[in-house]
Amino acid sequence: MYGGEKAIENSFILFFSTDINECDSNPCLNGGSCVDLVNEYNCSCEPGYNGSRCENDINECDSNPCLNGGSCLDLVNEYNCSCAPGYNGSRCENESCSRTIKTVGSPVTHTTNHGHVTQGAWMKDPLGIMGNDTIFTMASSHGRYLKEYQNMESLKSKSDSENSAYIIKYNLQTESKESSIYIGGYRARHNGYRSCGGSCGMDLAVDEQGLWVLFGSTSNNKRLSVSKLDVDKNSITQTWNLNTEKMNTMGNAFVACGVIYCINSYSKRSTTINFAYDTKTGKQWNPNIQFTNQYGYNTMVDYNPRERVLYAWDRGRLVTYSLTFEEH
Repeated sequence: MYGGEKAIENSFILFFSTDINECDSNPCLNGGSCVDLVNEYNCSCEPGYNGSRCENDINECDSNPCLNGGSCLDLVNEYNCSCAPGYNGSRCENESCSRTIKTVGSPVTHTTNHGHVTQGAWMKDPLGIMGNDTIFTMASSHGRYLKEYQNMESLKSKSDSENSAYIIKYNLQTESKESSIYIGGYRARHNGYRSCGGSCGMDLAVDEQGLWVLFGSTSNNKRLSVSKLDVDKNSITQTWNLNTEKMNTMGNAFVACGVIYCINSYSKRSTTINFAYDTKTGKQWNPNIQFTNQYGYNTMVDYNPRERVLYAWDRGRLVTYSLTFEEH
């Protein structure tokens, strides 16, 4: 704002004006910085605040960031989740579990000769983001097409990447690639499961603790290595180099409740889960759990934490296994 005074000198009227600094009254609140303008001001707010004077504390809880029944406490430019019993994590996204698998039930066949492809993988969406009944399949050990089914009827195709040391994060809702994570120690081909001649050397797994990648590491003499992934920061949080048989001689592996399980054979109808490692305690043991490869060519076994069942792809048949757990 400009203010002025006038004076009469030699019959002339003279005006003297000064620029009033609108920031002198400190109008910006909560640490906001003020920029003086002509007859106005502008506030640049600190993170977590908005409004013409930075008077509003942005409620970070409005987006309901706390999952699984957790309660949200709004803070300045952040929030804090108080998790319901049995859950942990910054958003209560992880289920706290102290159980291990006791038995595996008989396989249940859902389809036969799916796509007439021996190898493949399938899973119902563990988080239900794309729908509670949505199922994804990827046929062949080097398939480039991820297929989405709604109730096993509605089908549409989407694309992805293969055979590299990078995990691609692809958003199925926006149909766009968001990021990638590099897996050190992984080398394409010949380090993977025996069922695909070692070609399927990187296996993604999800459980109550989050997302994992299982791979045959060259630095671990091709034995199984397991990395825990942070999908928000797109990084590896921890890696375990396990004392298993070489990945290209084992049948399969999966993760449940933070425990890595290895299956001895992919082709023998009657085999066992012969290796377990608890990432929470560092304990390793042979659980000697009976496991059935109903059709003699089981190329994929993975755990679904929402249903607490195993999904498998056995000689083109889509199969599930019920599980029983024991608490510790």
